[in-house]
This record gives sequence, C-alpha cells and structure tokens, in this order.
Amino acid sequence: KGAERELYIRGKEIYSREGFCMTCHQADGTGLSASGFPTLSKTPWVLGNEQRLIKIVLKGLQGPIEVNGQKFSGHVPMTPFEGMLKDDEVAAVLTYVRNSFGNKASAITPDQVKAVRDAVKDKKRFYTSTEILSEHPMQ
Repeated sequence: KGAERELYIRGKEIYSREGFCMTCHQADGTGLSASGFPTLSKTPWVLGNEQRLIKIVLKGLQGPIEVNGQKFSGHVPMTPFEGMLKDDEVAAVLTYVRNSFGNKASAITPDQVKAVRDAVKDKKRFYTSTEILSEHPMQ
C-alpha cells in the first residue's frame, strides 16, 4: 500500500532493466543454476537480514555461496550496484525482490539503504559469503 507499493512497482522496472537483476536471476527469480546464478525465491539471503542484502547489492558478491542447499562457485561475481543505483532505487528493487517469486517480507526503505551505504563507503572490494555471514549470520 502507499509508498511501499510505489517502491514495489518501481523495483520491478529496475529489476527488469537490461544488464540488471533479471539478466542473471531471470524474470521468475529462479536464477540460472548451470551458470552459477542462484534463486531469489524463498531464501534467507533475500528474506533475512536487510543489512546483509543491502550490502550485497551495493558491493557485489564473489566466491562460493550456498543458497537453499545448492552450492554455487561464484566464479562470476554479482555486480556491485552502488555506483549505478541511488538509495531509493536500491530500496525499490529490494522491496520488489522481497515480495516477488513467492517471497513475502518487509519493504526496504531508502533510509535503510543510506545508512548501510554510509557504513560501507570505504569498502573497496566485493563481499564473500564468508565475510558477509560473519557480519550477519543466517538466523
């Protein structure tokens, strides 16, 4: 409803842009497991800690990761979007992802994204799953 609905609608458009989320994670969010791109559906990586998810979108992710029991090598890193998307755009796409593909979770706000962006502004490299999980363990 209201602002959250607007975020969701805008997020769908951003997700679908050429070279953005849909390219690897597909229109239905199931990913391309043969190419090493995991699902976004019903996984704690998406539904869990908001800061963890925001950090991954801002700084990217490289290296091995396990999603819903399936292991991915992570040879092709996830793009860091911090230079391509503003806070409200990151909030929109994450609100869309967290409420699509069978997911149901709280919206992400631009203020949440801004706080995380400020906290990680000096980080110069991709996250690894080990590093991000040490900061934000799975619940």
